[in-house]
Amino acid sequence: MDKRRFVVNLVSNFFSALSGVGISFFLTPYIVEHLGKEAYGFFPLSNNFVMYAGIITTALNSMSSRYITISLEKKDIKEANTYFNSVLFGNIFISLAFVVVSALFCLFIDKILDIPGNLVYDVRLLFIFILFSLVINVSSAVFQVTAFALNRFDKLAFINIISNVLKLGAIILLFYFFTPRIYFLGVTTAATAIYMLVANYRLTKKLLPEVQIDWSFFSKSALYVIVGSGVWNSVMAMSNVINTQLDLLIANHFFGASGMGFLSLTKFIPNAIYILLGIIVPIFLPEMLKAYANNDMGKLKKTLDLSFKAIFLVVLLPLSVFFVYGEVFFQLWLPTQDAHALHILSVITLVPFIVHGTIETVYHIFVITNKLRIASFWGIFISFFNFILVIILCKYSSLGVYSIPVGALVSGVLSHLTFTPLYAAYCLNESRWYFFKKIVRGLAGFSLLIALCYGWKQLNFFTVDNWLMFLVNCFLIGIALLIVTLFINFDRHTRADIFRKIRQKVNI
Repeated sequence: MDKRRFVVNLVSNFFSALSGVGISFFLTPYIVEHLGKEAYGFFPLSNNFVMYAGIITTALNSMSSRYITISLEKKDIKEANTYFNSVLFGNIFISLAFVVVSALFCLFIDKILDIPGNLVYDVRLLFIFILFSLVINVSSAVFQVTAFALNRFDKLAFINIISNVLKLGAIILLFYFFTPRIYFLGVTTAATAIYMLVANYRLTKKLLPEVQIDWSFFSKSALYVIVGSGVWNSVMAMSNVINTQLDLLIANHFFGASGMGFLSLTKFIPNAIYILLGIIVPIFLPEMLKAYANNDMGKLKKTLDLSFKAIFLVVLLPLSVFFVYGEVFFQLWLPTQDAHALHILSVITLVPFIVHGTIETVYHIFVITNKLRIASFWGIFISFFNFILVIILCKYSSLGVYSIPVGALVSGVLSHLTFTPLYAAYCLNESRWYFFKKIVRGLAGFSLLIALCYGWKQLNFFTVDNWLMFLVNCFLIGIALLIVTLFINFDRHTRADIFRKIRQKVNI
């Protein structure tokens, strides 16, 4: 992998994720204070409905990048245009269907969801704007593929950063000059979707002017090829939605708007992690695709190993601090809420991810090798197992809203420690223990970081009772954990190279 390009992509995408998470960080306590947690809960719920729609679009869009990237790698511009236009017009057809379904849903929304009477109008408008942005995003999804295929994630990250800045500015203006309403979040989301459409279109024309938008390139056979491969991704997307995106809807049904609102507050950290992963993980996919296309399995595995180390460094390290200091975080962030309960709920939600996060990019193996059928069947099985378990716990246990993350924890850990590592190893013709060893090593490293962080907390060097001391404390322990991570995850030569470059920068 081009080290310079990798660093540029990683840094730019990190700041892109940071800008998105920052909006949620500053906005959530403001909305909870002014509108209540019940009103806030409908915003993440509306975004979950976008994920539900994604089950349909995934069949087309998830594999488009694979076929377009391989076509460009072969220098076959005509084939790339065929795939590009087939996906573009296919998305437009799907969007037209979404318009009809969205209109009906918004019309009868108060019959479908448990909404407090004073919020029905605002929640209906929120969903109208969110679903409008969905239509825009689906129609223009293929315009992001060229940057992906050419490994220019920095360009996409820059667009995302600008989008988040514009979104934050618009929210501040609306909330400052008008009485705060929850649907303002939908208005800004729709506006930024239009910006993203224009920006990604211009980026496509700049990076790959050979790509033309022309109906003559549309091919039903190309569309069938992509959908035929991607349909299993849709099945996997459905299983993912059942596992992770139905929780607020279930909470709304069993525990009302109040229970849903409280659970939605625990989604901040998990969602931040998934946003970060959604930006970091794809960085490695183009190189893995190219290696597989060239039958270079050695390079493919080397890129996989690098991705595991990057995820540990960027994601699991900060999570080890959150596991120890999470309650303090919630006390400072949402002082009017039960910080202890929010911390426990967040940790329970994150445990399955910690298990699988050590080898998160392994899911790309199923896409790259185009062996999605069995993985999809397993995904459906484990998601329905999770759904049934959660419903049973909600109805018959005394866990209350804790039932939802507890059920997901049981099913998630079961899946991540059985099928996923075994089938991924099979797809690569590796030993069945190949990924198990990496999981064990990752979990051991994560446990070490938690132990060190907990030991630091017990020493009580700082009284962490305000944001300044919280940040100073996390920065200091983070530096210590970073040094430990470099020693446990990188070999001597890599560490020497990193330290040499740091010294050079300091001398400058």
